[in-house]
Amino acid sequence: MRIRILENGRYRLRVTTWGSGAPPHAIVMPGMSADGRALAPQIRALRRQVSTVHVIDLPGFVVGPALAPRDASFTHLAGYIAAAADQLGVKRALVLGHSLGGGVALYLALERPDLVESLVLLAPAALGRSLHWIYKLYCLPLIGRALMRPRARMGKPFVKRFLVGSRRREDQHFVGMLVRHGSDEPNRALSARAICWANQPSPLQKALLLLIPGGEQIGFALGDRLKKLAGLPTLVLWGSEDRVICVSDAAKIRLANPQAQVYIVRGFGHMLPLEAPTWTNERLVAFVGSIYPRLRRAA
Repeated sequence: MRIRILENGRYRLRVTTWGSGAPPHAIVMPGMSADGRALAPQIRALRRQVSTVHVIDLPGFVVGPALAPRDASFTHLAGYIAAAADQLGVKRALVLGHSLGGGVALYLALERPDLVESLVLLAPAALGRSLHWIYKLYCLPLIGRALMRPRARMGKPFVKRFLVGSRRREDQHFVGMLVRHGSDEPNRALSARAICWANQPSPLQKALLLLIPGGEQIGFALGDRLKKLAGLPTLVLWGSEDRVICVSDAAKIRLANPQAQVYIVRGFGHMLPLEAPTWTNERLVAFVGSIYPRLRRAA
């Protein structure tokens, strides 16, 4: 394992790499305020299937400084990942993203089709119209600043109510592990807040949507641009009880890219990669094996 800090203007990204450095490459992007621990089972699976795996943490999530809102649009986030891949010498890669990381992966595929060979999306953002309702409060200046201030780690009630499905909700050891994965690092909270503010709906849209359910993603949802990804090998995995990003958004991938493989599992929530690692990895391994069949036979 090799850990590097890559510079990009005033920001820094941590990259953790396993493998020989040769192709095929996989790029892994965790979700909002998360790090590689949230995708540990999938990283282990990829290390057995491709030559090199890079986990890229967005600016501020692991190393400072924190992102500023002016630098935190989805286009900016995809640009940081693309620049990091260029610095690493990666020409083509399978790109795996969870939640926010999945949305960034979609933007990356649109803006750098030369780089993205295939996509693995785990409950990705940027597809549908809505997010969890509290996102609407995050986008209000004073309320959002208070809710997303640097503070102590999330507690078990929050994890059980919002992040975990019914099949793991009463698993106290598992819930406790997710709590320990949280961070009270100020830069992480400030970067998450910057991303929310940079990608929110316009002021007029926010005013119209304030008392209407939904609409939290309309500031960055890809809409018809998804059709440009038709034919790109894509795997989408989702938990049926996701309370952060609605599982019905998976249908938008099916519509835009009929060749995409889309699977939904009952009883699991937004932390699907850790809640159901065996189910997730079975489908991941089969998908990657179909992209790189010679490596699969060699393994």
